[in-house]
Amino acid sequence: MNKHKHFIKIIIKTACSSLLQHKLRSTLSTLGIICGVMAVVAIIAIGDGAKQETLRQIEKMGVNNIYIRADQLTPEQRSRAREHHSAGLQDDDRYRLQSNNSFISDTAAARERALNLTGLPEHLSPKLVECTASYGRILGIKLDNGRFISESDTGERNQVCVLGWQIASRLGENGRLGQSLRIGDQLFQVVGVLNRQDLSNTAETQFTMQNLNDTIFFPLDVIESDSRTNNTSSYDKPPLSEIIVRIHSTDQISTAAMLIRRSLEIAHNGVDDFQLVIPLELLAQSQRIQHIFNIVLGIIAALSLIIGGIGIMNIMLANISERIKEIGLRRAVGASPEHILAQFLSEAVLLTFTGGLLGIVGGIFLSLVIGSLTKWPITFSIPGLIVPLVVAILIGLFFGLYPAQKASRIDPIVALGSST
Repeated sequence: MNKHKHFIKIIIKTACSSLLQHKLRSTLSTLGIICGVMAVVAIIAIGDGAKQETLRQIEKMGVNNIYIRADQLTPEQRSRAREHHSAGLQDDDRYRLQSNNSFISDTAAARERALNLTGLPEHLSPKLVECTASYGRILGIKLDNGRFISESDTGERNQVCVLGWQIASRLGENGRLGQSLRIGDQLFQVVGVLNRQDLSNTAETQFTMQNLNDTIFFPLDVIESDSRTNNTSSYDKPPLSEIIVRIHSTDQISTAAMLIRRSLEIAHNGVDDFQLVIPLELLAQSQRIQHIFNIVLGIIAALSLIIGGIGIMNIMLANISERIKEIGLRRAVGASPEHILAQFLSEAVLLTFTGGLLGIVGGIFLSLVIGSLTKWPITFSIPGLIVPLVVAILIGLFFGLYPAQKASRIDPIVALGSST
């Protein structure tokens, strides 16, 4: 065992000494490996970062949720909807879905409204959303102070509201709990203020329908109860903007989506005035796209590594031509062909190993720069750093084998008689 350790030590020492005698050539020969490993490290870091961010956003939507969104209809589509007696998404749809489907654990509804607000600072135009009490529960909306809309608020048609963080901040004293805010022709009492929402990622607001910082929530149908006449037909209500359905298990999502779509198509008399958004399907689609993205970029990075390996093989062949007399001397003093093979193979691996280490450092730096410039999430992992280094070493073994074998097969007499 000690003999083998001593042999390996001598081989590495000889390889280092040989490469250091030609520093510039050695450095240039590793550039291909450095660039290839840099590209692989950056691709993995950016890809992992995007994957984590997408997963975070979709999990925020709730992988057990199905979103039923009202479609923006053209005048022709609205005319067809009236002909087929479809009033768009209504709270009746929510009740019907929940009562007829045992796999649904909870539902929520929301409707965006355009109403006059008085007493607000200039340039403050919040979104008005009336919703059920379950809306905050299903979306996991967090409060900074007070409470969200409750079941009793909806049932008793209490004129209460919950302010987004920005609205409450801009209103100052008037945005505190217990204060009143005029929405339309009615006064609503502030009962809660939402936590500040992180808007660093705008995709999040696309998923959750609105910027919560800039939103005022109040109970569903409170305003209609006072403004409407005794006619309680659902066709007199403006359609809901969104119904959220929570399913017991992710295994039931596909079946549930199919049944929900069929149920709504029947209820709406075949009018396609809604769309289903399924976070679980978005997650699978995102993973498929990410997989294709990684394969394409991985092939490009692999080509860089192969080109780097070819460069190292070329340099090694040139080295052998220049050092043929040295090879002859070593064979003459007792070195076996295996010793020569090991020496040149170790030089090739040492070059790719060094290039791999420098590539990892460069890849980390490159990833951080890209993340800083593009605000793209970056995630480093141990496999993401180790795998490119191992691949670089394998490249050294593969492309260094032929030059090493060629050096080991040189006849010592011919080598000593050579003029080089």
